Amino acid sequence: MTFLEKIDEVVLLNQDKIADWFRKKQGEVKIPFYTSVDLRVSENKITAVDTNIFPGGFNNLSTTFIDQAAKLTRDFKSESHSSKIKKVLIVPEFHTRNNFYWDNILSLVKILEKANLKVRVGLYDGDFGEYEFTASDNEKVLASKIKRVGDKIFLDDFEPDLVLLNNDLSDSSPAILENLDQLVVPPTEVGWHSRKKNIHFEFYNKLVTEFSEMLNLDSFNFSLATRLVEDINFDILEDRERLADLTNEMIRELVGRYEVKNPLIFIKNNTGTYGMAVMQVQKGEELLSLNRDGRKKMKVSKGGSFLKNIILQEGVETIYKNKEPVYYLINSSLAGGFYRVNDSKGSMHNLNTKGMYFKCLCPGADGKNCKNDDCNLYIHPSLEVISRIGSLATGYEIDYLLKKNHSSDDSSLSALL
Repeated sequence: MTFLEKIDEVVLLNQDKIADWFRKKQGEVKIPFYTSVDLRVSENKITAVDTNIFPGGFNNLSTTFIDQAAKLTRDFKSESHSSKIKKVLIVPEFHTRNNFYWDNILSLVKILEKANLKVRVGLYDGDFGEYEFTASDNEKVLASKIKRVGDKIFLDDFEPDLVLLNNDLSDSSPAILENLDQLVVPPTEVGWHSRKKNIHFEFYNKLVTEFSEMLNLDSFNFSLATRLVEDINFDILEDRERLADLTNEMIRELVGRYEVKNPLIFIKNNTGTYGMAVMQVQKGEELLSLNRDGRKKMKVSKGGSFLKNIILQEGVETIYKNKEPVYYLINSSLAGGFYRVNDSKGSMHNLNTKGMYFKCLCPGADGKNCKNDDCNLYIHPSLEVISRIGSLATGYEIDYLLKKNHSSDDSSLSALL
């Protein structure tokens, strides 16, 4: 029996206990409306390596999973808001040339409309009345300029009950979306202008430790070692020397304490997404000989902002050679997923790079073209649980950021931990 099969079996044998634990935890925090979780499965570890609060990629879900996402959206609407939500305004990214991103928006529209909601797309940037975007198959996405009067935003002929952000707000929280009477999900305070990866993984690792203790499992099998390093400039040799020492220290700990063979360390920007400003090393000395292109790559993140703080994170090999599962959740319940595949990369590499593509979880099927009715049979119970813990961790993270926004210190983090 493989490690994955063993943990699947443990999860299935403890379904009631796990369900009770999730109910208790979800009662403590505000669960995000939607999340996507990048997962890594090795021969001795199942872990979430990234959780997105503003997920793209809904266009890569199969028809079965789109339908499941719609059902979970209907449940969210009725259980959380007494069916008062009837109109939804999607606020997407604006400065993107990626046609596939608009496939994602079209899929989101489809999910929401299947949940019996009226949907429009609105933009707060730009000087225009209406703007037309083109998806990969030349289907058009019409977006209108958002207006605000008092504490409400609207389009000329549409006043939403819920504002759904699909824009990670890397630069700032736009004033036009702040302090609204309407429900805004996720809150503007949790964009990448405020979010920090080290904070997310503090919550995640605490939750998987508690989960492991409950089932008499080793938390190492689900955690992800993460360390914050502040004030790093990759052009300064002394900073790279400091980072190299800390990298070697983490490698020694992984080898000595956890008996990890040939550990790999990922170095990532502590904020931001899209797989930008990410590198991997097997020893700290690689940082000392980093060439000009390597240093340049680690200086700037999405939007052109300069990188300052980074995290060191243990690398986890994928048993799937050159692919990794990505699971999507609505209200912290699993909607579906797919594999991210990159034929130019290996089992220890970052797959979220140029050349990646996506395949359905069903063997031999493509992503959005998959018409199988049984895609859910290829969901692993253990991966579902870990993805839900990743989503739950963002709930604690959101609470922390909302409290921090009204506080001058980090006492809210200590209280939640």
